[in-house]
Amino acid sequence: MKTIIALVDFSDLAFKVLKQAHSFAMAFGSKVVLVHVVPPEPVVLGFGPAAATITRKASPDEVVKDAEQLKELTESLKNVGVDVSADQLQVSSVDEVLAESKRLQADLIIVGSHNHGPLYNLIIGSVTQNVLKDAPCPVLVVPSA
Repeated sequence: MKTIIALVDFSDLAFKVLKQAHSFAMAFGSKVVLVHVVPPEPVVLGFGPAAATITRKASPDEVVKDAEQLKELTESLKNVGVDVSADQLQVSSVDEVLAESKRLQADLIIVGSHNHGPLYNLIIGSVTQNVLKDAPCPVLVVPSA
């Protein structure tokens, strides 16, 4: 196992994902690539039942803030001896994440599961579900509980 992709979102679950990435990297001598997708900003149009939610690109300030957090996570793994790099994607698409995993020839993808309800998954979607469905390699899902 040469390359492990760990998808991180800076939630409390990110620590658990990093812990698993560290364990696998140490066991197999793997390189870890932390991948973070800068989430788009939701914009609500209208009120009531006819309201629609669309998204727009994250602000430059948000991109910089996320890059700093990603750098901190990268440094935390480097400090414990992991060969690690980071990719920050600004296109909020599972297809982009999967394309990146193919480009990097990932042997494993580690992703967290937030256990959102069915309504959330219907409206917003689930990155974990979509990664599981179309991943080019095995996927390790880290539960939130």
